[in-house]
Amino acid sequence: MRLLISFMCVVVIALPTKARELDVVVGWNKPPYVISQEHSGFEIDLVRAILAEMGHTLSPIYVPFGRTARLLEDKAVDIGLTQNAAHNLDDSVLSDPYIIYQNVVVTKAQNNFVINEVSDLKSKRVIAFQTAQSVLGEEFKAALALEPMYMEMARQDRQVDMLMLDHVDAIVLDRNIFNHFRSRNSAYAEKETVFHELFPISAYCAAIPDPELREKFNAALHRFIADGRYQLLLDEYQLDNLLHKLPKELAAL
Repeated sequence: MRLLISFMCVVVIALPTKARELDVVVGWNKPPYVISQEHSGFEIDLVRAILAEMGHTLSPIYVPFGRTARLLEDKAVDIGLTQNAAHNLDDSVLSDPYIIYQNVVVTKAQNNFVINEVSDLKSKRVIAFQTAQSVLGEEFKAALALEPMYMEMARQDRQVDMLMLDHVDAIVLDRNIFNHFRSRNSAYAEKETVFHELFPISAYCAAIPDPELREKFNAALHRFIADGRYQLLLDEYQLDNLLHKLPKELAAL
């Protein structure tokens, strides 16, 4: 009888973490990364697939970007997406980077604009994403603060339209968001554009306070990257793979 009890204890200890539905905080609609009305987008589909491999399901909770840290601190959710060291979080809860964003200046190739630094945007008609002056650094803010032809716009699909229709000279937005909205209009297919890479990449992680869950998430993420499933999902959404732009110490994680 004693042997049977000992064996049963070993079996219980060896069982994997119980499968459960995980509450995952996601930012509001941001195609192609987050398409909230369809509960899809690259980020949601990737994390859903990773959690499924771990035996869990994903329950998305859409909130304004700044509320994620508070929900995690209050232990009201299990995971927060699109986080990094710049947010109001303890770095120790962050997973390995799972996605890279990169804001770029986009112009039409036919205009032959030379834009090697932010100051080259002066005197041009420029539309940036909303809050760009707050997040793209002091140099960008100073260069465009007094430019009468500079504006910011919440609807990024309209940014793309205005560039392609020659209503502006340049737009500033994430390169994959540009590619997404451009691909939705066949009339834009023949119009060549140029990416001017003036801004650094932004690597984003999942905030996962539970260390066991975080470790398993990291392991599954790296399997997805290594076996090609990550690239297949990027291809599905027609996104550029920017993981190679990570610093070596992060790329090796």
